Amino acid sequence: MLKALVIVTNEKTTEFGSLLAVARAEARKREHAKQNPPIRALRYFPELCVYVAVYEAVENFAGNVKQTG
Repeated sequence: MLKALVIVTNEKTTEFGSLLAVARAEARKREHAKQNPPIRALRYFPELCVYVAVYEAVENFAGNVKQTG
């Protein structure tokens, strides 16, 4: 499943590498993952002055399993 997040730029996020790092960190935080989810697209929308990052959601079924015993 693909998900998206919006990144509003500031003076620290002007380079593509820093935008990609922000996207990876936010996606990892949202998915509660240990590793960065893959970023599939990072696009700028000039009419909104924002970047949109599309990432692949992490399938995490371990948290949904009930432990017995």
